[in-house]
Amino acid sequence: MKAIRALTLCACAAGLFLPGCGSDRRWTTDSREAVQWVETGVRQWQRFYYVDALKSLDSAIAADSMFAIAWGRAGLVHLYAGNLPDARSAIARATRLAVDATPREQRFIRLWSYRINEKRDLEAALADSLLAMYPEETELYLLRGQCYEFEGNYEAAVRLYSQGVKQDTGFALGIMSLGYAYSVLGEQKKAVEYMQRYIRMAPQEPDPLASYADLLMRAGQYDEALEQYQKALQVKPDYWYAVREIGTVYLVKGRLRDAERQFEEAVKLLPATMQSEAGLMRLRGVIDLQRGRYEDAIQLFRAVHAIDSTYVGTTGGLTVALSKLKRFDEAWAMAESVRAEMDRRNLTGRQLVQGYHLLRARILLEEGRTEEAEGECREAMEASTPLTRAAVYIHLARVYRARRAWEPAIDAIENALSLNPNSPEALHVLALVYSDRGDKQMASEIGERLFQLWSAADSDYVPLLELRRALGRRPV
Repeated sequence: MKAIRALTLCACAAGLFLPGCGSDRRWTTDSREAVQWVETGVRQWQRFYYVDALKSLDSAIAADSMFAIAWGRAGLVHLYAGNLPDARSAIARATRLAVDATPREQRFIRLWSYRINEKRDLEAALADSLLAMYPEETELYLLRGQCYEFEGNYEAAVRLYSQGVKQDTGFALGIMSLGYAYSVLGEQKKAVEYMQRYIRMAPQEPDPLASYADLLMRAGQYDEALEQYQKALQVKPDYWYAVREIGTVYLVKGRLRDAERQFEEAVKLLPATMQSEAGLMRLRGVIDLQRGRYEDAIQLFRAVHAIDSTYVGTTGGLTVALSKLKRFDEAWAMAESVRAEMDRRNLTGRQLVQGYHLLRARILLEEGRTEEAEGECREAMEASTPLTRAAVYIHLARVYRARRAWEPAIDAIENALSLNPNSPEALHVLALVYSDRGDKQMASEIGERLFQLWSAADSDYVPLLELRRALGRRPV
């Protein structure tokens, strides 16, 4: 989620040690120029300007190549820009150079190293220890809260973010993180309040507007979300996140060519790496799924997997495409590779566990094993949050539709729509259920809502084609 990409970000963040932040802090560099470049890089990172931040940190390293903090910060920026190899290289360099740094700097570099190298238990334990030692450091509340989010413990994350904001009422990213966390917990009123507060704290920045747009997307207010993303681009026309998420809006609306153009433009605004190109290929694979081009999608997803076999997010789309083509042995092999990767890396977050069980449920449904598919949906439900539960209800409705169990299918969709009343995926399944049931009036009423949402959709958008067939509508 977007909140996780916001890792640090206060002027007195660990390792910056600005004058007035504490008498026991000092730089392990004699280069004031290097210090200034690191300070600039962190400020740019706070605003999610990854390209600019990396340029500043490169300048800091050019001024003093032995400056451990500059290397550590570069590692973190690479991590959140999606470039894990460079992140690990930079943090390894920082760790070697930290031998001559202060104990405080060493501790924070070790903490960042745990984050980059996915040593989650060690990261959480060290963060707790550092919070006891340095309770004034708001970065630590953010880091520890994110550890809780990785575990799926959003209530604890809220507690940590709130403590950070109490420590520093100007801690903008703590406010942002509270907005996202409350949204995950289903407390949308609080989520909106915090995001609006985030906007007031940084009215001349694009990210607060884009973050508010994220909440509108989750509520199914797609036109309003699009407007907010566009406002973010009025503030900063090259803000990559808003550019990319406009593509997500277009994807929801079935505007696949427009979505692909947005995704391509967003990648150009990020650091040029193999990982960013892989990310674009993954998004193109998602678009191919929406076009029913399953062979093309498989090729793209496999190419992404070849670049980074540890990224489990690719496997879902690949498994769906394989299942659609009835290549079940390959689909099951991919699903079990996700389980193996989760076990190897101790990935226990609720979102991943839910995704794994839904993956299995999709394969089982395509195989016609509906009872087992329902069981996997129940397992996914146990791991879900109020925000992610809708996806489980929607797939459960597909299972009931396959059994021609109309009432349970409708009940499941109603549960999904209670979380997002405009979810096109939920409305699509509901329209198909009513059509199969023979209730053409209800199918038509729901279909009209979708036809309006998809009024500018591409002609090969599969959900629209399925809906037209179900309702007996000819292509426009």
